[in-house]
Amino acid sequence: MGALSSIGRYEVVREIGRGAMGVVYEARDPALDRTVALKVIQPIAEGHEIEAYEERFLSEARIAAALQHPGIVVVHDVGRDPATGALFIALELLRGQTLDDLAREGPVDWPIALRIVAQVARALHHAHRHGVVHRDIKPANVIVLPSGEAKVTDFGIARLESGRQRLTTTGQFIGTPLYTAPEQARVEDVDGRADVFSLASVAYALLTGRAPFLAPTIPGIVHRVVYEEPEPLARVVAGLPQDVERVLGRALAKDPADRYPTAEAFAEDAEDVLAGQPPRHARGDDLVVVEEPQSGSADSVVPPAAARTHSVVARRASRPQSPLARIFVAALGIGLLASFLWLSRRAPAPAPGGSRPQGAPAAVPARPALTAAPEPAPPTAAAPEKAGRLRIDFDHPLERGTLRIFVDDELALEERLTGQKRNKALVFPMHEGTFREELEVPPGLHEVRVEILWDDNRRRERIVGNFRPGLTRRLEASLGRIRRDLKLEWK
Repeated sequence: MGALSSIGRYEVVREIGRGAMGVVYEARDPALDRTVALKVIQPIAEGHEIEAYEERFLSEARIAAALQHPGIVVVHDVGRDPATGALFIALELLRGQTLDDLAREGPVDWPIALRIVAQVARALHHAHRHGVVHRDIKPANVIVLPSGEAKVTDFGIARLESGRQRLTTTGQFIGTPLYTAPEQARVEDVDGRADVFSLASVAYALLTGRAPFLAPTIPGIVHRVVYEEPEPLARVVAGLPQDVERVLGRALAKDPADRYPTAEAFAEDAEDVLAGQPPRHARGDDLVVVEEPQSGSADSVVPPAAARTHSVVARRASRPQSPLARIFVAALGIGLLASFLWLSRRAPAPAPGGSRPQGAPAAVPARPALTAAPEPAPPTAAAPEKAGRLRIDFDHPLERGTLRIFVDDELALEERLTGQKRNKALVFPMHEGTFREELEVPPGLHEVRVEILWDDNRRRERIVGNFRPGLTRRLEASLGRIRRDLKLEWK
């Protein structure tokens, strides 16, 4: 399409952008004497394909026009240019920065990112209440005005949940893979929770300066979105409050059932953190298990012995004493106390006037009477915070193997595994084994990696959990009997 002077009744001023739906112009509406953003469809095919594309374009206009919210761009008009047959949609002209522009300037401070999240989430909640899922939340589709107000644009691939305007059917992937939700990447039906995931991905990019699932190829991005967790925010953003990671961690859950049920709940938690309050909805402290490559020899992952002798962040929890041991300790303490009192009574008294005969041994100073007021205790440092506890329950079908537990990439436990042969008439011999252990873990959010080695095989999985002082979290692990899949789950 060449240079245009007018489209319909609108006078074209200049081109201001291009996107999947077409070209965007700054234009003047002489009838109402106002400036608008005029989006014009670009014909990309013929016949049925262009018809479907045009239908999507008109659907965008109808959907966006039905949504009246301060956080959603206003639609003024939609039509077809009689001279060229081009479709157009006249939108509120927004003068500000897209989040894409903002992110190019470097990582954004967490309060700014959360304020944007809260505003966009409330706009999305309004759309979801009207049956509209945006399905393409990305930095380029959110504009921040000079006032700080954030607005959502481009409902071009939104899908009405009622099904009346489902222009993209199951099996057709539409969206931006870098920020799409796992269920959308799997071309499954989606609801508002897909927008929650995408918005959290955008927030991650604002905080870190890079998309959470970045990969060199589109298939690589989709694989990471569906199967892998992003690098923990605490490792990338210095000084980030733990509640920020908790809120985004729940919004980025792979399973929609583990995410915020509504965008409004996401907004409320973001607002709580901004106000210095605990997030009211962020009960989900856990991120989902991430599958790592299963190939490679066992020797290639064994850390050097020297690397395993220091800086271990978790240790075996101390086991409770038996009743007999407690009785022995109490009796020993009573005996020591009695000996001390007997020696104190036998100590010679000091000579009158504080002197002693020449050559006489120095007397032991008399102890103060039991009724004397105790001396003030010296100031002590604050008691250290209690450790959290990680309980490992592992079931396996191995005759022999090795179990390694890493906490934040530090080796915390290494054990030899054995299994008992099952007494059943099977073609192949089968074994059963169990392992139970508890580790002490510093309070806070930690990544736990479980690694199993046997023969020339290796399985590794990891899971992230929040450990609270003095409380125990149980991690249930199992190795499959047939495919030898390693599964981890908090219980």
